[in-house]
Parts: sequence; structure tokens; C-alpha cells
Amino acid sequence: PVEMSQLMRGCYETFRATGRMLDYTVNLDANPDCWVEGDATRLEQVISNLIDNALKYTPPGGRIELVTRVDGEDTVLTVRDTGVGIGAELLPHVFDVFVQGTSSIDRSQGGLGIGLSLVRRLVELHGGSVSALSDGAGTGSTFMIRLPRSAAPEKAAPEKNQAQDYNKPSVLLIEDNDDGREMMAMMLTTHGYPVRHAADGVQGVDLAAADVPDVALVDIGLPGIDGYEVARRLRSAQQTRNIRLIALTGYGQEEDHRRVMEAGFDVHLVKPVQMEALIDAISRLPAASAK
Repeated sequence: PVEMSQLMRGCYETFRATGRMLDYTVNLDANPDCWVEGDATRLEQVISNLIDNALKYTPPGGRIELVTRVDGEDTVLTVRDTGVGIGAELLPHVFDVFVQGTSSIDRSQGGLGIGLSLVRRLVELHGGSVSALSDGAGTGSTFMIRLPRSAAPEKAAPEKNQAQDYNKPSVLLIEDNDDGREMMAMMLTTHGYPVRHAADGVQGVDLAAADVPDVALVDIGLPGIDGYEVARRLRSAQQTRNIRLIALTGYGQEEDHRRVMEAGFDVHLVKPVQMEALIDAISRLPAASAK
């Protein structure tokens, strides 16, 4: 049993803690008792992808509404924004992999990547449906998820982030390439790892401080502050100093390895990284000491 309002509230607090919502008016209407049967980690990924999508395509000063409610036999989640909207020609295809628009939504903003395609697939695997509504460019967008409602358990579990109820370590992925980040997050999630992700170094450091992960996968070539500086900041802070750090870089010379290790990383992996090698590297990491 998963209470979707609690999950929505947790995602909202995570985005708020990282500062992603500072330039927006975000209204949260999380009605209680929105129970479904499902995988909390996957459903959290669905909500996070929709919130991230709303923030990405809504100019600063815009409004975003997050709603959970019960509608008959369904639990309904709605993410509504006042952003760039979706043109009529794109609307039927927004859940297709790597779809991008020709004007307001383009590759310079990261495209739509696989995020919405993943949302649809995960929702369908839960027996639900997802729809997108927009009156056209400049009119904002609404994404609505319907999931079969279930009865509340006789004794609800204590409130906490249900995505952490797994034996595998939690992972923070810091990667600026949208499609690469979404693909790696999806693959790690399918292998049972609770995953959160950030698109730049500053956001990654803030997210790590807000909810300390067991492992951080850090791309070295990040905008703003690079991966070396990310590692130094995480190691210098008492709260995050014990996170296991894996560097992801396109360079594998001895000098590159030396710089990575001196910055505070535990492991140096050279791109492209095969998923088997990444999972093996994570599994070989010693458990972090008390945080």
C-alpha cells in the first residue's frame, strides 16, 4: 500500500529543499487517504519526472499546482503549470521516446527525452493511465495520472520516505545530460536502487545535503561547479562527508585517475559505463560509516 499524498508531499519537499521552486508559485493540495497498491520508488519517480518537467518548461514567475485526490474508484494526481504549453501537433506524441517540439520545446532545453515515456510505462504497469492536456503554445500544460484506488491498510506504516525501504543503497545521480541522466536513472531503478538525480553540481550538493544518499554518481564535466568541486564540497561538510562517491568521466589516463582520487572520490569509471560495471562498482563499495 502506498499513500500518494504522502509521496507527493515528499517529492515537493525535496524539490523545495534544493531551491528549484524559489522562482515559482507552487501550490500543493495533497488530500489524504489516496491509497494505491504499488512500488513507492517507481511512483516517486513518476511524480518527480512530472514536477521536473513542469519546472523545466515554466518560465520563472509561473505557477505550478500539485494535486492528489480521490475520484470514485481512482486515485488521481495532477501536475498543472502555466508554462510554454504543448502545440497541437506535439500533444498526441508527448509520451513517445525522444519527442521534441520545433519551437517552444527544443533540444536546447533538453527536449522531452525519455522522462514522459518512462512515466507512461510505469503508470501502465500499475494498471493506471496518464494524459496530457494543453490548449496550445503559451497556455500551460496539465498532466493527469489515474491509478486504481485501494483501501487503506488496517494499520498505516509510520510516515517516512517509502522509497528508502530497500536493502540496496540509495543513489544520487549528478549528470547534466538530460537523456543520459534519465536513462541511467531508469536503469538503476529497474535494478532496485532508490534513485534521485540532479542536473548540475550546485543542485546535486544541495540535494545531497537535504536527503543524504548512500552513493553519489558524479559526472566530472558539470556546468557551474565541476565534479571535482562537487566531491570536495561533499567531503568537507560533516553531513555528507561519508557518502560513497563514484566519478563518471570521459577520460581514463593515469593523471585523470589521480585527480579524481585526490578530489575525494572512491571509484573512477570511464564513460561509456556499462550498467553491469556500474552495479558491480556500487556493490563493491564499503558501507558508509555513521552519518
